Amino acid sequence: MKPVVLVIDDEQAIRLFLEATLVDEGYIVVPFGDGASTLDWLQRSVPDLVLLDLMLPDMSGIEVLDSLKKIYPHVPVVMITAYSQTDTAVQAMKLDAFDYVSKPIELDRLLKVVVRALEETSDARERFQHVNQNDLFRGVSDVVPSRSEEMHRIYDTVRKISGGSATTVLIEGESGVGKDVVANLIHRTSQRSDYPFLEVNCAALPEALLESELFGHEKGAFTDAVNQKLGLLELAHSGTLFLDEIGEMPLSVQVKLLRVLEKMSFRRVGGMEEITVDVRIIAATNRNLLAQVRAGEFREDLYYRLKVIDLSVPPLRSRPMDIVPLAEYFLRLYAQKFGKNFKEISPEARTTLENYSWPGNIRELRNLFERCVLLEDGTVLKLEHMRDLNLGDVNHELPIRIQESLVNPLPSQGVQLEGMVEELEKALMEKAYLTARGNQSKAARLLGLNRDKFRYRMKLYGIKENP
Repeated sequence: MKPVVLVIDDEQAIRLFLEATLVDEGYIVVPFGDGASTLDWLQRSVPDLVLLDLMLPDMSGIEVLDSLKKIYPHVPVVMITAYSQTDTAVQAMKLDAFDYVSKPIELDRLLKVVVRALEETSDARERFQHVNQNDLFRGVSDVVPSRSEEMHRIYDTVRKISGGSATTVLIEGESGVGKDVVANLIHRTSQRSDYPFLEVNCAALPEALLESELFGHEKGAFTDAVNQKLGLLELAHSGTLFLDEIGEMPLSVQVKLLRVLEKMSFRRVGGMEEITVDVRIIAATNRNLLAQVRAGEFREDLYYRLKVIDLSVPPLRSRPMDIVPLAEYFLRLYAQKFGKNFKEISPEARTTLENYSWPGNIRELRNLFERCVLLEDGTVLKLEHMRDLNLGDVNHELPIRIQESLVNPLPSQGVQLEGMVEELEKALMEKAYLTARGNQSKAARLLGLNRDKFRYRMKLYGIKENP
């Protein structure tokens, strides 16, 4: 994972110069021109290194340094000074700045200081992450600590918001990455942990039923409303309501949800009484909500109201260091559940797990181990146990053949274009249908098709509907 470097300087030319230089060296750069916006960012994220100018328009670099060190004592800070500010630079060193560089900046010296700072503080960063994860997971047995820098940042944010109770959270990420696990973690480590955690899948219910599920209804509000029903917002009072697949929520329901977020009050369907609740809303999506906003499919005001805290959960393929620890956790979990004797994973199986792309993410990994442990026996889970289950159900040969046809000269005998296109189309259809978990409308949207065209292709390629 690339280190994240904060560059804080009120001179735009210097920010742009340092950003371009550090990005070329393989770092992720977050630039700021003042202290206030920097400290606001630090409430949500953790950098690996900070380059900090002593002179800022709203406060001194010394003030920023002092505040930063109180939050993240492990983060190295390199001060940027003018030659006339040597005395102040010495003061900064006393406040635990790692080093300082003078203007005009000597590029070679700066890069050497950056490398040295990251190397010499690596142990401190690991200790900080380890301690914070252990503290965050205390009493939480079903979350596997991560080795990924991206997940560390997510956990750091969860730890920060756990002290409060009202902040709305938006969790983004592909299907199967564990957005629901992060939502549960936020609830269980918060002041609301003794109260309900309720969830609803916004894609699983039609519009009228979703509205009734969220807000409840009065007796006689519609034909089948023979009794009064309390909605999830009422039932989750003092706790947390998790809205999964928020991108599938109809616009009419979005309007009512926005009002709840703004006023924490609503009316049941068919009701006149104004009901006030205290509930934290956590929403999750595997769709690009901003693209939906631009397409008029999602309300812009609701999008920004949900995005108070935004957590983006990375796919499993981008954090291979987490694959084996997760696999070992699932092995233990299902061995205990099914009364099996599995204790470890063979080296060959570990290598296969780490090299696989996991298009279904953690859900796919979990399902694999549930099947393996249930159907196989022994103390060591071996590669052949997984090979028999057609790991991933993905046609790896097809993309390779397409790539070879594009990169290499075409063979003298040519290629079968129509057959290759049909194979590709069928593979994408199957993957979309799997990703959408059998929801044809959702699978069609993933491929930019309408539902009728998707159903036609299902019949054309003999893709069976889920029972």
